[in-house]
Amino acid sequence: MQAGLINAAVPFARLEEEVSSRARELASIPSSQLAAMKLIVNQAYENMGLASTQLLGPVLDGLMRNTHAARDFIELAEREGVGAAIARRDERFGDYGQAPRERRPDPQNVVRP
Repeated sequence: MQAGLINAAVPFARLEEEVSSRARELASIPSSQLAAMKLIVNQAYENMGLASTQLLGPVLDGLMRNTHAARDFIELAEREGVGAAIARRDERFGDYGQAPRERRPDPQNVVRP
């Protein structure tokens, strides 16, 4: 079995089958090996400076909330709603939320427990 990151795009109709198959593969690995692999991955991230990177998140978040752009976003959200603020913020990116209907995700693609 080749070990790697799980990263695949599958048609929605095959999604549950694919997830089940990969889960069975992972479940077949002895827990001691999984624990060792997790320790190695965590150590690699720690060596790359994960702790200092995690510290930057809240610091930058605090700084960015006090910019003119952030204040404008909050004022627009209060005046016209969060949806309008997000639409204005994201319109330049042309994401699927504002795309023509034929480019939007199929709303029938819902995983039900």
